Amino acid sequence: MNGFIEGSTEKIIGAHEIVGDIALITLPDELLPRRHEIGATLLAAKPRLRVVVRRGRAIRGEFRLSELEVIAGAPPLATLHRENGLRFLVDMEKAYFSARLAGERLRLARLTRQNERILVIGSGVAPLPLTVAAHGGAAELFAIEKNPAAHALAQENLRLNRCHSHKINLYQADFLTITAKDFGLFDRLIVAMPEIAFGVLPHCRQFVKPGGWLHLYVFQDERHPQPTFILAQTLGAAGRQADHCAVVRCGHCGNGRYRLCLEARLA
Repeated sequence: MNGFIEGSTEKIIGAHEIVGDIALITLPDELLPRRHEIGATLLAAKPRLRVVVRRGRAIRGEFRLSELEVIAGAPPLATLHRENGLRFLVDMEKAYFSARLAGERLRLARLTRQNERILVIGSGVAPLPLTVAAHGGAAELFAIEKNPAAHALAQENLRLNRCHSHKINLYQADFLTITAKDFGLFDRLIVAMPEIAFGVLPHCRQFVKPGGWLHLYVFQDERHPQPTFILAQTLGAAGRQADHCAVVRCGHCGNGRYRLCLEARLA
């Protein structure tokens, strides 16, 4: 690669992600004037890539979307991504998706036991429900996603992976309007929305049966220096207790910020 990339490797590594034939990178401010040159070099170095996209501001908004800029190649930003023996249609402009969570999805799938009922809140284009269905023991999965574009892609992904999709029930809905009376209780609840996880926990805890498991994704930063304490405090205020709690670090988000999975068995 060109010298300017070799000399800046430590600034670019950790921000380089490949989804299908799309590369996504985050650049420090001092490299922004050379972003098109960097993109062209990356495109030339990896023949299977079609387009290089720079992530702008942090993920934000109701549907957790990034500000994206094409710096090499050409749109569209829709692609077919493969991981864990599955295929996913993804559109980076319309729905949140992280290829870096492939290993975490597989880890969760392997935790599931035979005949479990599992609820996934914030299921996106359905990578987690499909991974759990393919590699875990669940008998039935319910997946709730508010973003209509993500829900439409999830429906396509169930068709792409038909041999595992029969276990999955997809719903396009605001999960805050759903109660345990609608779907019953679950052996395992996965809340995949770290930006708002603690805020929605009082509503979500009702879905977990006694002895069931909660997997709550959060970010660890200066706002949440003791996430397990906040989890116990929030559950207690909502009338639930955890008799076991563990923390799994499952991603580095830059600047000392990490994605954590808080895992609790609820009494």
